[in-house]
Amino acid sequence: MAGQDHTIPLHGARHTIAAVAFGCLILNILSAAPAWAGYLVDLPDGQTVSTRGYWIQGDMLYFAEDRDPVNVYEVQSVRQDALTEADMRDREEAMEEVRSLVAGLLGREEAALKGQADLMAGITERETTTGTVLDPKERKSLLSGLMSRARAVEDLRAAWSRLRLPDYSLLLARDIKMLQLMSLDASVEQALAYAESGDPTNREYAWEHLRQAVAFRESFREALPWE
Repeated sequence: MAGQDHTIPLHGARHTIAAVAFGCLILNILSAAPAWAGYLVDLPDGQTVSTRGYWIQGDMLYFAEDRDPVNVYEVQSVRQDALTEADMRDREEAMEEVRSLVAGLLGREEAALKGQADLMAGITERETTTGTVLDPKERKSLLSGLMSRARAVEDLRAAWSRLRLPDYSLLLARDIKMLQLMSLDASVEQALAYAESGDPTNREYAWEHLRQAVAFRESFREALPWE
């Protein structure tokens, strides 16, 4: 049509094309960049894995992302990587939760330790003061109590193994606790052997394992990150 302007506004088009190109570039950069991570997990092969979060359960370290877990004893270190305030709050809440769970387990453990110590003291006092051996009725009662304690200690070991640790700093304390419970379990087993045989060697072994359990308890307290 006569007089109609068919001129293409090249200046505006160039700006539009540039804006689209810039937007595509930004999208490409964002899609190529790794997801933000709150922790860096160093593995023995020199690889460092970035993750938003992790936890330890049993012998494995699990990642928040859909990634295969790794053996926690092959991990060289776990480092925080600029955690946000929200991340720090989540970590503190998780630590507080596990602290509460640990307190409950320690209460059960203290009862088992005290029961074993009282029993061993009673056995030793009886032998050293009267020199008498257990009669069948006493032996039956002793065996029943010891078997019940053995089950309680086994339950504690299973509970600690299942415990979900939210921080790598708890691993040493957890492992010391497992050693302590193994020592307590060995003390109970030796006391059972004594109740069945009357052999004083078993009694002394039971005492030695109990002393080890008490020593591990002190080491555990020192290893706790919140003590």
